[in-house]
Order: sequence, then structure tokens, then C-alpha cells
Amino acid sequence: MKKVTVRMVGAAAGVSHATVSRVLNNDPRVHPSTRLAVIRAAQQLGYRLESGGGRKTIALILPNAVAGGYMGHMLMQIRAEISSRGYHTELVSPSDIDILNDRVISGGISLAIDNDQEAWEELKTLPLVKVNQTGNHLNRIYCVRSDGIQAMDLAVEYLAARGHRRIAYLSDVAEERDRRLCSRRYDGFIAAMRRLGWSDPHRFMHFFAWHELPDFVALKKQGITAFVCAGEMTGVFVARGIHLQKLRIPEDFSLLGMEYVRISQALLPAQTTLVQNYSELAFHALELLEQLIRGETPAGDITVPYSLIERESVGSL
Repeated sequence: MKKVTVRMVGAAAGVSHATVSRVLNNDPRVHPSTRLAVIRAAQQLGYRLESGGGRKTIALILPNAVAGGYMGHMLMQIRAEISSRGYHTELVSPSDIDILNDRVISGGISLAIDNDQEAWEELKTLPLVKVNQTGNHLNRIYCVRSDGIQAMDLAVEYLAARGHRRIAYLSDVAEERDRRLCSRRYDGFIAAMRRLGWSDPHRFMHFFAWHELPDFVALKKQGITAFVCAGEMTGVFVARGIHLQKLRIPEDFSLLGMEYVRISQALLPAQTTLVQNYSELAFHALELLEQLIRGETPAGDITVPYSLIERESVGSL
């Protein structure tokens, strides 16, 4: 197949190759209609749009609401990694992905929780890396995610080493949604509990709305001694619920949560937690994207292991 050139794009758009170069350099003197015609022609010809100035632009797709916790820290690390590699950043919401048809960008990284994959697939020539989501390699969409299976194995092994056998999994999202999460924490907990000797680990799994916490007194009567809380806020809600029901951590229940940066350590007692490696997620997201931008095919998606911070919320039996 004949290589598409700047001159061919200019001919298709009805402009000079010099005008195409000005579009690629985001020259503000180019009329919007001319700019759009050049970008459309490039897309139709399969020409990869990249800035002629040598500094590429990465589209960073964010959820419609960016708060603190996981999303805030993930955003901070991704922005730092993008900047350290010399890229510009264009921030986009999932509902506005189509505006990238009018931009000169080299690829994208998605932190969005919403399903933006179908919209992105309309941008045929652009690679995408998704963080803690699912990909589609046929459409050059890859992903980097935290390893939920390893996380649950780490949590159950840690609790078991301290004498706990009846370990409950608590999640503040619906069971069906939890099972579909790409992290696979659900599957990881079941596998870890089976290795611990339980043939029916589902009996130890509880799903609830944050304002309708489980009956912890009843769980204590069932012999539950420890909780693994799936989700940053879950451990906070559970700790409060245990306190309101006149029980104590770790005397009545040991609690192992997911790290909520600067919050988990401030709780009473400070929570032992599983921690996502934000800097590693960001690094591998950019590594994957750069491979795709160079036209290479990555070996596959990347999983990043959790680590564990030991604090005061887990006791030994």
C-alpha cells in the first residue's frame, strides 16, 4: 500500500501541503473550516495526525466527576507521567470524545468509568490505553489494571497468617457489577478462600448500599472474625458501622480495606490496607501508548500488583 503523505492529504482537502503543515502545528491562523477539512481528509486516507513541532498531544479522558481518592491520585500520576515525557495534554469527558475528530492528537489514555469504547472506536486511526478497564485489541485499545486476584490472595493470606479463617468480603456495589469489574476482586476472593479450605466461599460475601450496612452483631454470631473491604470508601463505611453497633476493631473484628490515601491512616484505628501502585499504572499506561503510537503491537495488557500497608486494624487470634 502506498504511503500517505502530507501532499496527498493536502490534495484531498483542496489545500497546499504548507497549509496541512500549519494544521499539524496547530497554527491559530488556519481557518476552522480549513482545519476541519484537513483533519477529515487525513482520517479518510488513514494518515496519522501528529504535530509537526515534535511535541505530541495526548487526549486524557476523565470521568464526568473527578473527586479525591483513587481518581484524584490516578489523575495526578498520569498527568505527571505525560508531562515527564514531553507531551501536551487535552482533557476530554466521555460524552465529548467526538470533538477529537477536530484535534491533532497522537492517542489517548482513559480514566473514565463510563463506557467510552464505542465512541473511541469511531476514531479509527487513534490508539487508546484504558486504566482499570477492559480493552479491545482489534481496535488498538489496550489496558493496564491493578491485579485484583493477587490483591485478594494477599489479603486472605495475611489474615489467615494471623489465625483468621472465617473472613467476609464486603462490597458496597451490587454483586452483578462487582463480578463484572475488570480487577476481578470477586473471583480473587473466591479462589483465595477455597485455597484456605472453604468449598462454599460465596457464603462469606456480602453486598450492600453504604447507608444500609450489614448487621455486624449477627455476623459476629456466625463466627466471622475479619473483613476484606473491596473499595476505598467501603472500609470507611464499615468501620463507622461497626462503631455504631457497639463493636470494636480489632477486638471484635479485624478489618482490611483498600487504601484511601491520607484517610486510611487517619482513622481510629488506622486501617491495614491494600494499595494500588499509581505510579506504576501511569508508567505502564504511557509505555503501552507509546508502543501503539510507534505502530508496534504490544505483547498484551498489563497487570500491576497491589502491596499491603500494615497498621492497627488487624489483630491476631
